[in-house]
Amino acid sequence: MTNHNTMINNYTLNDNEYHLQSRFLMPITLRFTTLSFKTSTDRVFSSLYEEHHEWLVLWISRRTRSSNNAWDLAHDTFMRLLDRPSIPTSLLNPRAWLAKTAGNLAIDQARRAVLEKNYLALLVTLPQAEHPSPEDQLQLLELLQQIDNLLSGLRPIEKTAFLMARLNGSSYRQIADQLEISLSSVEKYIAKAMLQCYSAAYPELL
Repeated sequence: MTNHNTMINNYTLNDNEYHLQSRFLMPITLRFTTLSFKTSTDRVFSSLYEEHHEWLVLWISRRTRSSNNAWDLAHDTFMRLLDRPSIPTSLLNPRAWLAKTAGNLAIDQARRAVLEKNYLALLVTLPQAEHPSPEDQLQLLELLQQIDNLLSGLRPIEKTAFLMARLNGSSYRQIADQLEISLSSVEKYIAKAMLQCYSAAYPELL
């Protein structure tokens, strides 16, 4: 059996790490499994990965009922950790942070799936001549995902009122009549949505 304890791109990998790299074809895994580190943060991160990665995959698998998806979500979760170098050295309960982050990513993934399903269902209702090109469809879907992320945390009726006003150009009175709510509620919902958009765009000003 070939010994894979070799240097690859200046990183030393053992057999298990080599097979993990080959199986999932994710070069970024090298960043998780290096045996030579430049900083203490790298060492802390590697320790967290080695200690909690398998647990996190199993935790996600039990909740999503998909082992393949669990690997992807676990990878994205540790990427979040890697992108915020101040976190690894300050975590008091790593598994709680990892579970919360993975749970949020799973929710985002499910929302994207629902958004894409609804978008494709809408396309079916359009005449063939009005179908956007594949490139335009991708851009529109990405835009819808950005809007959905921007409005996350709002109740559905608050999102609907805001989108009716901003995208459809409906008046507050039209929105109130269609949603069967008071005019003051429409004003309140749209103001709340606008504040959320402003907070997301300019967090440093709040």
